[in-house]
Amino acid sequence: MLSLSVARDKLGVTILLIALLALFFVAPEGQAVITVAMWGVVIWFCAKRPKERLLLLLFQVTLFTFLMTRLILPDFFHTSYMADDVDGTIRMFDAETLRFIYTTLALSIFGSYLGFAIIPEQQGDKIQLYDTSTAYVDGVRHISKMLSYVCALFFAVTIVEKSIFVFNNGYFELYADFESRLPSIIHKLSSLYTPLFMLYLATFPTKQEARGALWLYFLIALLSLTTGSRTAFMLTLVFLLFYFCLRNVVNPEEPWLSRKAVIAIICVIPLLLAGMFMIDFIRAEREMEDAGIADMFINFFYQQGTSAQVIGLTYEMRDLLDDGRIFSFGQIIDNFNKNIIFKIMGTAVEYRPQTEEMALYGHSLANTLSNLHMHKSFLTGVGLGSSYIAEVWHDFGFIGLMLWNMMYGIIFARFFTWAQKGLWSCAFGLLMIPEIIYSPRGHATAFLYVFFSITILLVFYMIHVLAKRYMKQ
Repeated sequence: MLSLSVARDKLGVTILLIALLALFFVAPEGQAVITVAMWGVVIWFCAKRPKERLLLLLFQVTLFTFLMTRLILPDFFHTSYMADDVDGTIRMFDAETLRFIYTTLALSIFGSYLGFAIIPEQQGDKIQLYDTSTAYVDGVRHISKMLSYVCALFFAVTIVEKSIFVFNNGYFELYADFESRLPSIIHKLSSLYTPLFMLYLATFPTKQEARGALWLYFLIALLSLTTGSRTAFMLTLVFLLFYFCLRNVVNPEEPWLSRKAVIAIICVIPLLLAGMFMIDFIRAEREMEDAGIADMFINFFYQQGTSAQVIGLTYEMRDLLDDGRIFSFGQIIDNFNKNIIFKIMGTAVEYRPQTEEMALYGHSLANTLSNLHMHKSFLTGVGLGSSYIAEVWHDFGFIGLMLWNMMYGIIFARFFTWAQKGLWSCAFGLLMIPEIIYSPRGHATAFLYVFFSITILLVFYMIHVLAKRYMKQ
């Protein structure tokens, strides 16, 4: 039975259902209008209660940015960058493929909304958290903060190594030829930084106490720009925005994000995105034509929309991809196949990314599709990336895609309940959320990776044991 939140939004449900049905009876041009209209309805739903629906809102924004901008923006804007696009615009797909792209986008928009809407919403202006003042939580807070600082140093070292390589060899060679010379223990410790930082934030430290850890998190993301990659930096900003809004809901009497700060963020966004657009030219060593801030702002969104190509190519190459491999759980499968137990036994299977072996035998849609579509460029480090929509549709079809998006929506709606239940449910929720937000350009099950990492689970258990001892002191 649908919950009261759906009942309160009967108009939205009705419009989305009618639009979804109409999608199958119009030409691709009409499908574009319908898909954007469906997206607009969900955005309006989120805007009515932005604090409680922020996660769904952020997901819709990334879905639009990564999957819809190249389909939509050329109808409204004309810039020299769009005119000179030699990448092959996504709109060059034939009518059948475009229909498929719009259908999967519409199912994803509606499914994520429906999954969110069937869960009763948090009532009131404040979330009643678990007791964050106990000795146990205080112990976890201090231990996770200390360890995160240590691991942050190793994380920064791995970034610097990549930065030096990019400076000497170029950005795309990073994916084709880079091999770290750092000891494996440094990589292992660096991989613990983000989980430890999220665990620390899940203890809900005071603003003053958390300031140093938050600045460090931001500065490390800023350092990652020196590798030529923008993803980590942008995801960091998105996550910090979400966490600050969460703290506003949890502690309305001591807001972490003031009205002045919100206005400042809105003013800075065009400059920030224009800067992100320029990074693409710098890393590719191309000259950029003179363009104003407004054009670069639009160009950034257009530039990000290439992931829709992954969906279209997955459909067009479905027969070639139908070889029994599972892509939606690919990251988990490939990591399981190379775990330490198999390495000791000598039976581990590990393929380097951006190689033919990974494309042919691994469970990475990004590598397989890039190898099929652009073989020579793929071997030099260029790739298409992935998208959860393409991975899930390949493995489970349209019904599976609908259910998968409903699961995402349910997770967004349940997060506040997890924050109320306890420290560990909140911590795992914080670890899952950024991966789901990025999934339109990322992997379908990346948000589950933490549950399959023996290292992270053992470290968390160790912190739990130490915090128990901390209680008894």
